[in-house]
Amino acid sequence: MQWVIDEIKVPETIGGPGWEVFEEYVAVRNAVEAHTVGTDLLAMSLPDVWAEYRDNPHRTRRHFAVWQDGSIIGRGIVTTRPHSPEAGAHLMADILPAYRRAGIGSALLKTVEQVALDAGAPVLKANLPHTATTGGPRVTPPTGFGDLSADDEGVRFLSSKGYALEQINRISLLHTADLPERLRPLQVAAVEAAGADYRVITWTGPTPESWISDLAVLRTRMSTDAPAAGLVNPVDEWDANRIREHDARIVGSGRTIITSAVEHEPSGTLAGFSELLVSAGNPVAVQEDTLVLRDHRGHRLGMLLKIAAAELLAREVPEIGAIVTYNAEENRPMLDVNEAMGFEAIGYEGGWQKRI
Repeated sequence: MQWVIDEIKVPETIGGPGWEVFEEYVAVRNAVEAHTVGTDLLAMSLPDVWAEYRDNPHRTRRHFAVWQDGSIIGRGIVTTRPHSPEAGAHLMADILPAYRRAGIGSALLKTVEQVALDAGAPVLKANLPHTATTGGPRVTPPTGFGDLSADDEGVRFLSSKGYALEQINRISLLHTADLPERLRPLQVAAVEAAGADYRVITWTGPTPESWISDLAVLRTRMSTDAPAAGLVNPVDEWDANRIREHDARIVGSGRTIITSAVEHEPSGTLAGFSELLVSAGNPVAVQEDTLVLRDHRGHRLGMLLKIAAAELLAREVPEIGAIVTYNAEENRPMLDVNEAMGFEAIGYEGGWQKRI
């Protein structure tokens, strides 16, 4: 049966022209991830994906669909950052399991790679979910932290295309039933370790104007302070306008932002933050960035931040049943926090890279 690869556009509005095609495109995304990880808990809603897949001033995305017999059986994405061309391009090439091993995935990857190369990308990157199977031959990144099955379909595919596994992220889930009560002893210990110089602040929704400049600093430091292994990861600058654009995009998609931050009272500046995103109708909240500035580490502020965000989530959106988070396997301090809170691994994500 013949197949064809065509570029598609993200609809300008939710439900607008092209929405049915986009809906089918997103269904492929969710089906591939559910097949690999073994759960649909990580599925994204249409409004969420619509908000994230559209271009914005700091990110450009081109989308490609693989069609066969009038249906979409695969999808490809090329993401570039106009203000950071040295970051290269982030690629995605997914094919529904029933249509694999027929050369379609290779053709799709070649298509998105060529688009990235034509845009001048000096490096190609891909983040891919992988099975959590144990035993058998393993593949380990240069960091030495974590490993993946050498028989995993994604591992075999990307390795054969010249990509190197640089990093492994652990995907972990925390059930929220009675969570504030369960976390109380950890919270008491964290407050004592933090001492009198630090004050926890929380908010729901867009960032308050009084903290936008501080949060821009923290988000910029996410690109320099978070473990990146061997992945090309230049400084990603944030300013107040970018914070406002980010928040407006999230809220405009119907999602709720849950944020905790900790103020270093002697300086009056934020020393760290943690963010959760909640989607309407989705029982799982997504843990986004968590960061404590290097100068303020060693005071259990990471634990304090994540517990404060979880407590705010329980108050504001009590129907949420779980939190999912992604952490680099070499980020032992954050994994220590997660494990103490009760997070359990449900899957893994590989960070792959090919230098041009």
